[in-house]
Amino acid sequence: MTGRKLAIWIVAALIALGAAAWIGPALYRQFSPTEKALAALRDLPLVGLAIADHPEVLDELRKAIRDEANTPTTSGPSRPLQVVAELRHEFIAPVLRNADDASVVAAMAARVALVKHLQKADPAACREFAIGGIARPDQLDAEGQRLFREVLVAMEAAYRNGRAGKPQTMPTREQVGDMLRHAGFTKPDFDKLQNFATLSNDVSCELELKVDEVPPLLPTADRGPFSRFIVAR
Repeated sequence: MTGRKLAIWIVAALIALGAAAWIGPALYRQFSPTEKALAALRDLPLVGLAIADHPEVLDELRKAIRDEANTPTTSGPSRPLQVVAELRHEFIAPVLRNADDASVVAAMAARVALVKHLQKADPAACREFAIGGIARPDQLDAEGQRLFREVLVAMEAAYRNGRAGKPQTMPTREQVGDMLRHAGFTKPDFDKLQNFATLSNDVSCELELKVDEVPPLLPTADRGPFSRFIVAR
């Protein structure tokens, strides 16, 4: 079974002409292409919180943005997104693994609401969410944007919970397979998971929803561990 990998606004004011000598360079940095791209990265799910916790990654992100602008990546994730992936692996996932059952189960419920809407309103965005996240949530319809914000709120709540949390139960892949079977997954479902990248928008969205709807179908003791496995992947 393959995992799915599990997206800008800046405000500034210039008040006094006499302050321009020192505000000018700050404004340039704030509105430079690099800083605008960095602001967009901060809006990716949980990335802003992780950067706030680990500001030492900012220089690496800025360098990745500049290098990408000078020599764009022709295949695979861009350099900035590669750094974000490392950030998620090194800092975000470990924190989410400490989140309590209630917060990760709530995050899964928020995902269900979003996916149900996107399944009808925007199957392409639904598939994008299933693969790793929606890069341009501002292009969703109004309800999609509202539900996407609800997912972010729930994920941020789980992250904050995990900051002060203790290590929680994490199931193995084999145990997750057993949980999926308990929830009604059959061999064709597992075959689709194995070949997720090849699925159509509609089928991948249907499968995403089926996974996100698993927690209520499990015994109470398994709901948190399963949800944690999904949100902290």
